[in-house]
Amino acid sequence: MKIKKALTSTAVVLALCVTVVGCSTDKEETNSSNAQSNLSEQGAFPVTIEHRYGSTEIKEAPQRVVSLGYTDQDALLALGVTPVSVKYWDGMTPDGQAAGNWSKDKLKGEQPRIDKDTEINVEAIAKDNPDLIVAVYSDLDKDTYKKLSEIAPVVVQKGEYEELQQPWDVSTEEIGYAVGKPEEAKRLVQRVKEKFTELRQRHPEWAEKELGVATIDDDNLAVFSEGDPRSRFFTDLGFKINPAYAAITKGKFYGEVSRENVDQVNSDVLIWDQLSYSPKQSKESVTKDPIVSKLPAVEQGHSVYLEGDLEKAFGWQTVLSLDYLLDKIEQPLTNAAK
Repeated sequence: MKIKKALTSTAVVLALCVTVVGCSTDKEETNSSNAQSNLSEQGAFPVTIEHRYGSTEIKEAPQRVVSLGYTDQDALLALGVTPVSVKYWDGMTPDGQAAGNWSKDKLKGEQPRIDKDTEINVEAIAKDNPDLIVAVYSDLDKDTYKKLSEIAPVVVQKGEYEELQQPWDVSTEEIGYAVGKPEEAKRLVQRVKEKFTELRQRHPEWAEKELGVATIDDDNLAVFSEGDPRSRFFTDLGFKINPAYAAITKGKFYGEVSRENVDQVNSDVLIWDQLSYSPKQSKESVTKDPIVSKLPAVEQGHSVYLEGDLEKAFGWQTVLSLDYLLDKIEQPLTNAAK
């Protein structure tokens, strides 16, 4: 079963190769007009950022930032920094856009180069003429990190987290330090955390509900563990994750369930994710399935179907996508939890 891990707080492990294409470090100017006027906070530079490959010193406010992590542009845009290029995330970034629909307005008319290479193209990045490369939500290996460091300072995720499993708030604050806006990053994080708190306080009844996050393909279903960020999103809102899922996931971030055992998936509330990858690429993969549609949570309207921008925002799990998602998900959750 093809399952994408969740973003930011854990990983969507994409089958992206990190083979290096080219190694030129000639800093050729691109046609991009995205040179950054980054008004950093007083005393923000120089700064040294510790990470999984050592440390990176950034001596002054960057003017041309490459966003190499799959979702790193959201934190940059939230901080008022428009990157000169961004990494395209297949299936989760709208075609022709450098950001999700929840954050594209923050591009302010600029159009960064969209890097659709499935391999990290060092030569193309060099031509972006960056003075900072942000690769926090990236599966960048150490050899490629060293090559990119010959072009510009490179910031990657912290060492205490598994690859692609750094929480969204930690990533936002790390990027904030890199661009000279650490206090602004903390304010942005706090605002989103306050939204979680406010929503949870408006709905104390959610604490009485067991919830499950599931997905479906042609053959099987899958449910996500309590520790997976998709599930943690809802525990942060007060829900309890169906305890039966622990026996299915067995310490992994997800576990598969056959259609013969579909009853194991049922919960007070079911969240259906990754529907764009499902057989019908919509909620009809659930509602029209002759077996799955008979689940009580489906038949009785206790399901939330994440489609379109809701699915993408849920997958990105960034300071901007979560802000958007929290504004949109209250009513569907309220209806499903009745």
